[in-house]
Amino acid sequence: MILIILLFAGALLAGRFLGQQQEQAGEFELLAPLWCEPRTGPCIYSRPGEGEIHFSLEPRDSIQPMEPLTATLSYSGEGMMADALVLTGINMEMGHNQFNFRKTDDGYTAMVMIPVCTLSRMEWQALVRLTIEGERLAVPFRFAVERQ
Repeated sequence: MILIILLFAGALLAGRFLGQQQEQAGEFELLAPLWCEPRTGPCIYSRPGEGEIHFSLEPRDSIQPMEPLTATLSYSGEGMMADALVLTGINMEMGHNQFNFRKTDDGYTAMVMIPVCTLSRMEWQALVRLTIEGERLAVPFRFAVERQ
């Protein structure tokens, strides 16, 4: 009986996780996640034969919880339109924090604030929703934040 309860609970949790992943991506094609270090420079998602998506957080020396940050998104090709960035915790449930992009001369920016967490090292996913030449993409950039 205990085994059946554990299997049922596991199935519910797996369904919830998969539902959240689909909800985050919505009608966008979810690409494979990219682990990056935004403190060292832009995260670059390479799409062979199509171009590179550049994602960065500024100021790089102040990527901490509850500090205002600017997320910047650009593309090496033509025809990109950015929608939103959805920030979620990887190693702890932290809800869905959505930030909308605004068009700039060099690409797109969004004002972002990473929520505070009880863990000293928290892993995050910044799911960037964008459209490139009519193709709707959800690009997951993953990174860690260590509280100082």
